[in-house]
Amino acid sequence: MIEHIFSFEPVGLALLVFGIAPGAALRIIVLAFRPEDPRREELLAELYVVPRYERPLWVAEQLEIAISEGLWDRLVWAATGRIIYRWRLRSGVKSHEKYPDSFWIPSEEAKDAVEPGYLVKLAFDLRGGGERMWVKVQAVKGDRFVGTLHNIPAFIPRLFSGDEIKFRRDHIIDLLSPDEQARRKSSDPKV
Repeated sequence: MIEHIFSFEPVGLALLVFGIAPGAALRIIVLAFRPEDPRREELLAELYVVPRYERPLWVAEQLEIAISEGLWDRLVWAATGRIIYRWRLRSGVKSHEKYPDSFWIPSEEAKDAVEPGYLVKLAFDLRGGGERMWVKVQAVKGDRFVGTLHNIPAFIPRLFSGDEIKFRRDHIIDLLSPDEQARRKSSDPKV
């Protein structure tokens, strides 16, 4: 009987259930909360305060909380920006082709020069209207760009200054190089 108690299987199972599994499961569970949610760090810190024999049940309780509070909030947050109040970027090239006399866009050469630090203007469309806003370019990968929104949207819900925006070169309707930005700032201190 003693050899069954001290054999590898029960010891390994106990080590897994009370040692490794709760921490690994909790690290997956906290992903249900948004990255800026303080509960992510709090739950991971609390795990080591809970006695080992209570950890599996405690982690199971946290799963229920993460699904009902964290995951639901993340789904609503994601849906509000892209599904419920769906916005999209308008193609500057297509708008220019449709209205060549009134819708100006930068030349292909000017777009080729865009690199991190540039400000580019994009047209954000929302059902019933839209806005044109500046985005500060952070990364360039071929004809794809990643930037942060430089304006405060007036009409588009759940879109905030500083949000990451992914776009293509066809979406660019205007641009300012870092030198042009500095010139405008020096000539008009309000800019």
